[in-house]
Amino acid sequence: MKIIDILEEDKIILNHHFISKKRLFETMAGLLGDDSHESLKIYHAMVEREKLGNTSLGNGVAVPHGRCLSDNEIKACVIQMSQSADYEAIDDVPVDVVLGIAFPKETNKSHHVLMKDTARLFRQHRLYKNILNAKSKEQVIEEILVGFQLCNNWS
Repeated sequence: MKIIDILEEDKIILNHHFISKKRLFETMAGLLGDDSHESLKIYHAMVEREKLGNTSLGNGVAVPHGRCLSDNEIKACVIQMSQSADYEAIDDVPVDVVLGIAFPKETNKSHHVLMKDTARLFRQHRLYKNILNAKSKEQVIEEILVGFQLCNNWS
């Protein structure tokens, strides 16, 4: 399983105005949830996970995530910021690209591998720059696919 298999075009926002982490998590939860109840569960899971430690990967990328879904489904969204955001990142670099992921409450090895591989993928500076400069949702998906192919060639 790869993040590109999960990400859907309608779960991508381009040129998003950052107000606060709380509002960012609300936006992601609204994108990922099938209804208001599920969106609220996703929001709370992301907030609780963030309390354990900052979900920034560094170099302008953050991957807020949480375990909250009832079945084995995984949901993901990508948000390209309209301007760099103070995410209180581990390297103090403002965040421009955010990947939100909602996992099931009960995770297994495949979920951990997905998170590890996704973090590795989104640490690519080339992918970060290309998502930042993307003008369409289709282009974001294409750049992630190319980035994934490059990652696999490095293995």
